[in-house]
Amino acid sequence: MLDRFKYNGTTFQGAARELREMFAAASKFYGEVAAILANKGTDWTFIPPNTPHCGGLWEAGVKSNKHHLKRVIGDHKLTFEELSTVLVEIEACLNSRPLYPLTNEVDDLTALTPA
Repeated sequence: MLDRFKYNGTTFQGAARELREMFAAASKFYGEVAAILANKGTDWTFIPPNTPHCGGLWEAGVKSNKHHLKRVIGDHKLTFEELSTVLVEIEACLNSRPLYPLTNEVDDLTALTPA
């Protein structure tokens, strides 16, 4: 489990506030979860508002997804089923890209992928 979370946007900041309030108000109901989070040292760290370039790795994934969506969909309006299909195909494309070669052998073309 990740010990540090970095998120941008008021949605995540609001969720963090709600969690703090929930744990403070109802600690008897959520005492076990609060204890686990406290023992793990969970810490919410936020990047500055309107600075997606601070997001690094996950923002690169968002950029790739948006690029493929724009190329495939363009100005067309899709039904829910069509959009779901396109998103699954984009997911398959992004998860099959090579990240790093598994060996240093020139003839070995296998690579580590997100999938």
